[in-house]
Amino acid sequence: MKVYLISADTILPISSDLIHNGSILISNGIINDVGTRKNLKKKYDKVQEINLKSGILLPGFINSHTHLELGWMKNKITNFNGFTGWLEKIIKSKATPISEDVIKQSVREGIEEIKECGVTTVGEISSYGGLDKPLLKNSGLRTILFREITDSKENEYNLLELEKGDLFEERNFPHAAYSCTPQLLKKVLNCYNENNTPIAIHLAESPDEVSFLRGEKNGFEDRIFPLIGKDSFTKDTADTPLKYLTNIGFFKDNKVSTIHMVQVFEQDIESIIENDIGIILCPRSNHSLNVGLPPIEKYHNIERLGLGTDGISSNFNLDFLEELKFLYSISKETLGEKSYFFTVYSGTLGSARSLFIEDRVGSIEKGKEADLIFIKKDSRSTEPYQTVVCSHKEDIHLSLVKGRIVHSKLNNLKPYNE
Repeated sequence: MKVYLISADTILPISSDLIHNGSILISNGIINDVGTRKNLKKKYDKVQEINLKSGILLPGFINSHTHLELGWMKNKITNFNGFTGWLEKIIKSKATPISEDVIKQSVREGIEEIKECGVTTVGEISSYGGLDKPLLKNSGLRTILFREITDSKENEYNLLELEKGDLFEERNFPHAAYSCTPQLLKKVLNCYNENNTPIAIHLAESPDEVSFLRGEKNGFEDRIFPLIGKDSFTKDTADTPLKYLTNIGFFKDNKVSTIHMVQVFEQDIESIIENDIGIILCPRSNHSLNVGLPPIEKYHNIERLGLGTDGISSNFNLDFLEELKFLYSISKETLGEKSYFFTVYSGTLGSARSLFIEDRVGSIEKGKEADLIFIKKDSRSTEPYQTVVCSHKEDIHLSLVKGRIVHSKLNNLKPYNE
């Protein structure tokens, strides 16, 4: 169907007030109109309608940070001591021979898991030279594929050659401030100036990162660098990880998504706002690695605030609804009754803004692409944002990406590839 109406008892646009008994007109994958079902049925009386009835129609979830390729590590990364202990196990696991088929199977399983949870856009970190690329391109999901760059892989990619298509785009991802020299970070910045494609980086994840960038004793130089045969490198020190990157011009006139941002200090907030930095939280991963939790009290008014599950090498699963519940649990004391909206916002429009794709997705508005999900639950007797947060993957009955069905539990509506 190139043109159709889709209706539900409740529509949550995110960027505007909810609509009871609402409809959305979709034409060639684009949202052309939004309003009450009564008005749109009258206005477009000859257009076919999908009436979902009881439930909530809202923008698809955006899992802004994942490592689908590392799913095979799920049962291998156990009994570690803190962040550097976990990183040691990651390095040792990646150093052991592993077949491409195993890695690809991890990606396939990850794709299916995130689809079941209502994810329509994924921000995937690609660290095996693009093994995940064809699988994601054929998944039906909207994908931002971040090509992971470290000192040891500096010449693996042509940083200027980035593929961009309808639902798929590549971006450069310098891994972290401790795994990339200042020279490599500036090289990535120079490429940004050439192609104007946003970049992303792990930042402010652990206390060891703070110590490393302050020039203090730290686990990277004591334990990690010797393990991989890496020499320490010369750098200018800074009080905070954000300040370190600010000092080398990493955020100046650039679109940058920063992942984790747990070790953030009061003096950083003004810089985050001033430089329009995207922040992507992965709170369950942070909790699992014992590095702390994101400072919600500092972040709740920042618009470019998104959410990711990270990989299951540092999380229990890729269940985005479980990530929403955890974010709610750590924000409710600070935000009170506003925490339900804050949580859903972070998984939709906030995530879109954190990835700088809010012109296309993240909310239900005229002109945006029809990335939508339907949660089949009675929302009339409860607060709809609360209903979303309290939902489970079994409640996700329909997912659309640019108007095409990618996941469905409805007998009369099947995914486009079935």
